[in-house]
Amino acid sequence: MSSSRRKLQVVASLGVLLLMAVGVGCHGFFVDPVLTSISVSTLQSTNLPNVGSTLQLQATGVNDDGSHKNLTGTATWSVTSNPDFVSVNAAGLVTALKLPTTGSTSSSTVQAAAQSSNGSVVSGTITVTVGKATTLTINSSLGTTISLATDPTGTAITFTASLNGTDVTSSTTFASSNSNIINITSGSSGTIAGTTGTVTITGTDSTDSATGTLQITVTQ
Repeated sequence: MSSSRRKLQVVASLGVLLLMAVGVGCHGFFVDPVLTSISVSTLQSTNLPNVGSTLQLQATGVNDDGSHKNLTGTATWSVTSNPDFVSVNAAGLVTALKLPTTGSTSSSTVQAAAQSSNGSVVSGTITVTVGKATTLTINSSLGTTISLATDPTGTAITFTASLNGTDVTSSTTFASSNSNIINITSGSSGTIAGTTGTVTITGTDSTDSATGTLQITVTQ
């Protein structure tokens, strides 16, 4: 009898240990991380210039433990604004459906959503544009307000031009409305000439016949 009782005690003890192990596993080592946010990104330009142009998006989930997970293929994709212009499929591929009026662009918001382990729905968005703008975006290496105390006469300044998200600096000619304030020396390069005031830098892209301006103020 004592031998049978001992066997029963051993089996009972093993059962208790097994239940404890399962409990620790469920509530300790194997707790599912909680999805807290989703970021939507792309390695391509977010501009879709023509009908049929495509853009591959990626959804990355961030969990409460700091880990990341690629959710591109499992997230629910949708267009939440201006759905007439773009569509998105289950793999995050965006396609331009139609263009706005000539020389303008339209913006659409694309969303990726997923359910977290706690039941909440988490989402992230990205804005894409459709169409071709005809206005260049001009930027300067020194910004739009320059102090001669910081950047004295002779300081070099360079300009860049972009059109629909594409760098067109190499095909753009830059001109200054006042060479006594900023003098264009060659291509996209210039110098601070030493006179204070406001000057307009104009860029003209020879490839697309697009133009753009940038106003810069030089102070003492």
